Amino acid sequence: VSGRYFVKSILVPVQELTATAKRISAGSYGVQIPRKSDDEIGKLTDTINEMSEKISRAEKMQSEFVSSVSHELRTPLTAISGWSETLLSAGAGVDSAEARRGLSIIQREAARLTELLEFTRLQDGRFTLNVVPCDLRTEFEDTVFMYGSRLRQEGIVLDYLENDDDIPEIPCDPARMKQVFLNILDNA
Repeated sequence: VSGRYFVKSILVPVQELTATAKRISAGSYGVQIPRKSDDEIGKLTDTINEMSEKISRAEKMQSEFVSSVSHELRTPLTAISGWSETLLSAGAGVDSAEARRGLSIIQREAARLTELLEFTRLQDGRFTLNVVPCDLRTEFEDTVFMYGSRLRQEGIVLDYLENDDDIPEIPCDPARMKQVFLNILDNA
């Protein structure tokens, strides 16, 4: 009799709480557990319900913030991308190869930032990688060129030693690889 009471009053509620806590940790924010008692299990139920509700509200606020920021930044990024494309087009008066390369990088980076602003796609499962054969050397050299000018402004010298070894193309998302390179350089 006491074993049955123990199972019914302690183990079953704890198992229910554990299952719901696992659902919350897996992303089911806002899930509520019906309170069945006024003891410590009931208090724990209230605490988990409160935690679940707070996480749900915080998740909603974060999503709204990201959507708002994404919307506000999209217009200037579109302008940057458009003007860099205009300057690169024939007859725009950009004669220097370095200036054309810089404008190409500006254009690609504006497109990459626009894509990164689609962060909300991660949250609802619509985020995909654009995996294509990629020349890592080109992506890395563009990153070094782009980041090198920023470092020069800060008085830091970036020495890049070119390597003529044959590097095969690999399947990857070039924008994500460039982000990896930028993160490494930024952390260094």
